[in-house]
Amino acid sequence: MMVWDQFVDLFRVLIVSYAQACGGNLGAGILAFSVTVRIAMFPITLRIARATRAHQQAMKKLQPELERIRKRFRKQPERIAEESQKLFQENGVSPIPYASCLGGLAQAPLYIAMYSAVRRVAAAGGRFLWIGNIAKPDLLLAIAVTGLTYASITHSTADLSQQGRPALLFLPVLASFFVLAWSSAGVALYWGVSAAASLTQSVLIERQALSQPAK
Repeated sequence: MMVWDQFVDLFRVLIVSYAQACGGNLGAGILAFSVTVRIAMFPITLRIARATRAHQQAMKKLQPELERIRKRFRKQPERIAEESQKLFQENGVSPIPYASCLGGLAQAPLYIAMYSAVRRVAAAGGRFLWIGNIAKPDLLLAIAVTGLTYASITHSTADLSQQGRPALLFLPVLASFFVLAWSSAGVALYWGVSAAASLTQSVLIERQALSQPAK
């Protein structure tokens, strides 16, 4: 745990350094540091997002055939698994998006450490924009960040089946609002930058897909 604490403390020191460069405002320091890290990580996260979208599109194309397999062998679960696996192999598609899963796991320690550092810095409090104290929750900020989260999830799940999409939209957005409503405004600032980065990635990928000629 000592190594982890040092890792988190390094981020804390960097945030404070950014705050000093922003006139000593901790809220500005959190925002500036979060934006800097997201820009630095953007090429990697964009590549992972593209791989995730490609997998979603491939699964969407196979969905009608998978549904036919389920109906045809509805009383034979082992045959369903066998035929589905054969379909995946014939089309060169993996049922599990390994690239996005492994990429997400690799980045997890970085973002968890950032979150922990932001919490520690935000606990010191201070004003930022309309926020009276970044150590306390701010309802307006929570609503704004929840809106960003909704927009991000909406774009990133655009290629998924409409049958399960409402749950993928509603549950995370609802959970986000309740977490943000009880979290410090400093944490909400960090969350908002993350949601904005994800939304930007999704919009870029969507525009790239629209600009490509249909095959």
